[in-house]
Amino acid sequence: MDTEAVPALAVVTRGSARLGAATLAVAKALSMSGSDFAVTDAATGAPVLRVDGVLFSLRRRCVLVDADRRPVLTVQESALMLNTRWKVFRGDSTRRRDLMFSVVKPSVIQLRGPTKVSVFLASNDAEQACDFRITGSYHDGACAVSLGDSDTVIAKIDPRFSVVSALLGKNSYSVTVNPGIDYAFVVALVVILDEMHYQR
Repeated sequence: MDTEAVPALAVVTRGSARLGAATLAVAKALSMSGSDFAVTDAATGAPVLRVDGVLFSLRRRCVLVDADRRPVLTVQESALMLNTRWKVFRGDSTRRRDLMFSVVKPSVIQLRGPTKVSVFLASNDAEQACDFRITGSYHDGACAVSLGDSDTVIAKIDPRFSVVSALLGKNSYSVTVNPGIDYAFVVALVVILDEMHYQR
């Protein structure tokens, strides 16, 4: 991945913005909720984050927790825009005042073509221009996370699929995050991409 100089970016917390480039392994676990993931450092295998799906919720929802099991983010499908809009909140909240960003895809129908998903920070009420964009090909290759509509890539998401993993619903991803970029933010995007493409 091109590691061009990008200013330090902490959408969620400065504590999850690494000094150097990082490669994370994001693996879905077989679970009742279908939304549990383990996030580890690909080089050392050390746990970085966990994603715990919430059972018995009216909307699909999961919580990102750190290595000490403290809630970092809550990811929730929007009630009115099923599988086309997801909202991400601070900690374990789903209150509007704790909204951090929204992730939007143009259509409920997912074809095996180019991926194009927009990310809007909570402060961007008008949503005229996105703050980040995910492009590429989810099914056929890696997706890139870019700053707005620019060519400045801050992370790459590489799905690692196999016949067995697809049958078991145990998708996995190799995620490369540029230096100084908030990896909790990027992991939330990985989880949402998985949810958008694998409806339950």
